Amino acid sequence: MIGLFKDVRYALRQFSKNVGFTTVAVLTLALGIGANTAIFSVVNAVLLHPLPYPESDRIVQLSAYYQGELQYSNFTAREFDFLKESSEPFEFLAARTEVGFNLTGTAQPVRIRALRVSSTYFNTFGVQPFLGRNFSKEEDSPGGPNVAVLSYGVWMSHFGGEPALIGKSVFLDGTPFTVIGVLPRSFQSIPAADLWTTIAQANATIGSGQNYTLLARLRTDILPEQADKYLQLKQRSFFQQFRPTTFAAHREATQLRAMPLVSVISADHRTPLIVLLGATGFVLLIACFNLANLLLARASTRRREFALRLAFGAKRSRLLSQVLTESLVLATIGGLLSVPIAHAALNGLLALAPADLPRAREIALDWFGLAFTAAVALGCGILFGIAPAFVSSRLNLNECLKANAGRVLPSLSRQPLRTGLVVLEVALSLVLLVGASLLIQTFANLLRADIGFDPRKVLAVQIWPAGKEFQTTDEMANFHRAIIERIGTIPGAESAAIVSGGLPLEEGGNLYAEFVGNQQTVGDSVDYREITPEYFRVLGVSLIQGRFFSSWDSARSAKVAIVNREMAQRYFPSSNPVGQYVKTGNLTWEIVGVVGSVKSVISEPAPATFFVPDSQAQIANTRDFLGWFPAYVLVRTAQAPLALDRQVVSAIRGANAEVPIGHVESLEGVLSTSIAFQQFLMILMAAFALLALVLAMLGIYGVIAYFVAQHTPEIGVRMALGSSRSGILQFVLRRGMMLVGGGIVAGFVGAFVLTRFLAAQLYGVKPNDPRSFALVVLALWAVALGACYLPARRAAQVDPNVALRYE
Repeated sequence: MIGLFKDVRYALRQFSKNVGFTTVAVLTLALGIGANTAIFSVVNAVLLHPLPYPESDRIVQLSAYYQGELQYSNFTAREFDFLKESSEPFEFLAARTEVGFNLTGTAQPVRIRALRVSSTYFNTFGVQPFLGRNFSKEEDSPGGPNVAVLSYGVWMSHFGGEPALIGKSVFLDGTPFTVIGVLPRSFQSIPAADLWTTIAQANATIGSGQNYTLLARLRTDILPEQADKYLQLKQRSFFQQFRPTTFAAHREATQLRAMPLVSVISADHRTPLIVLLGATGFVLLIACFNLANLLLARASTRRREFALRLAFGAKRSRLLSQVLTESLVLATIGGLLSVPIAHAALNGLLALAPADLPRAREIALDWFGLAFTAAVALGCGILFGIAPAFVSSRLNLNECLKANAGRVLPSLSRQPLRTGLVVLEVALSLVLLVGASLLIQTFANLLRADIGFDPRKVLAVQIWPAGKEFQTTDEMANFHRAIIERIGTIPGAESAAIVSGGLPLEEGGNLYAEFVGNQQTVGDSVDYREITPEYFRVLGVSLIQGRFFSSWDSARSAKVAIVNREMAQRYFPSSNPVGQYVKTGNLTWEIVGVVGSVKSVISEPAPATFFVPDSQAQIANTRDFLGWFPAYVLVRTAQAPLALDRQVVSAIRGANAEVPIGHVESLEGVLSTSIAFQQFLMILMAAFALLALVLAMLGIYGVIAYFVAQHTPEIGVRMALGSSRSGILQFVLRRGMMLVGGGIVAGFVGAFVLTRFLAAQLYGVKPNDPRSFALVVLALWAVALGACYLPARRAAQVDPNVALRYE
């Protein structure tokens, strides 16, 4: 310990004498470690940290997988009942489906996020109401009473935290529900919810009875793999009874599985976040390689010092220990400085993060992050310190003591480690630059993508007309007309429409429909929207065939539908769809028009969709879809859309003050939200790639500058013998570009392999896109040439007389 203390004190003294070197080294480390800590904090919260429930590792979600890829995770009420009867691996098996309710009877009507759940739902999560009780089996049965459990937040914000609320009624969509419990403040619902009610009452509805998410808590002696094996024993009878088409086509490749809930929640973000963590790791490696080169160069200037210490009896192990201690001290200082950098970087990441990033509110620089920082700092100290320590302890004593001060430096050709580190820096930089290039192209392609409509100057306002005053199609249609008439009086509002079932660029509702053509009838589940006549004109969607809806398409006229191009091509490939029919349940709709396809997900083809007039829609369908999706009032404006938000909201309230109003946003904002995650990835990857490039170029510059310092006498001899300055310039540049060339070759291979992990995040560009590789190689070559040029130019300006005096 005494020796270690002396080494630390000596290291601090040495660093204080070399302020420039110390500042560069510490800042390089702090930036690298801080960036890694920030990304790790995101990865830890989203992917690794246990869910905030007791023994959360025992909570699983049931899904069907085809050849290892998720096929579906939505089950029907009948499928849930089947699995409940044979649930031996599970302590509890529960179901949920997402819905929403209009909460009335308070100061202002509000929309409540809700879940319909089975009576075992809270047992599955290991939580019980802190006030009141859980659902009973009798309540969770068809025809059971309307009961509800509230979140702590809703209980406090809308009911003043009144304990006497238990046993009283609240009005949801105009129907009284008895409050039986309030959940603890600490309970975090996934997905977010403010209220829970029983699921059995939804068994017979079109949507809820077909959209159950199944969750289970494993028995204490059961692992997820064992639950998988049990489910696979049951899957034959399951698929034969409920999914015969799936069983017949994919009986060997489709499996029921019980996946840990923590991995299911983050499944879509797992690979991109790991890629980002790998990118910051590459940046840190480059920083470590740079510091290793700096320390190797510094050790070379101290060779005489080390040789004298060895000559006076110091042991080589003692010398190795001292140099390694210096590296660890440097890493410790860098690690401490990285903490505020990580905190600032994490705040920046959260500001950039998309709204749908799972578990975002759990992201923080906690003890796990600080432990990671300490571990990384220690690892970096060893990584960049081991090579200089080893080189310093392996000196040839006689050679060093005989050499004069001007020739103590060894030849660069005798230091393959330094050149090898530069090659690795260039290779890692190229990998990051290729990844950044692919993501930049993806983002540009998304911005240029044909989304099927014009989002400019369109305002979108969420509404939920789900109360008891909307029990018929006429009542709903009249409400829509009242809104549109009021908006028509607003200066700057050019046109307005209302859509139920989903907004463009957002996933929406679907129905099972049959398409009746000249030759055959085909059934399928397709997207479905209910619209007012001006919908397509407000969005600027083109009419391809037939006509738009008009005010003449009423409840008393023939039922009509419009299909998009995707539906026309898929279900009427060889005939004119106009005049053909779509059947839903016991209703038949005549197709009167074909319109352009509007995308629901910007990176995917537009779904097959058919539209019906709101005046002809079945009110049961309308109310079912309002359980999941708000209706939207769309207004095309002559000015900035958000400038009219107050007037539009006032018009809606004037039509019915009891209808809750949600988000108010422009469709350009919706477009931005739809590509927010790709933008997040692109910005971070580009930032890391540029940082890596700067560090790599500094590394190249340092090595070539060192080469010039070594070979100054040789350069003087060459010039004395007639070499031109341009020849010297080429001589030095050739050495530098040879290192760059080696790095480019290695990086090309690495990028070809590693960029495949980005495949799922790319749009309009392939992971091995030759143009991206070529542009990155050219850019890297040009920047590296600039890094080599400065020391090469200095070499070309050497005075031969001065250089020869070094000998």
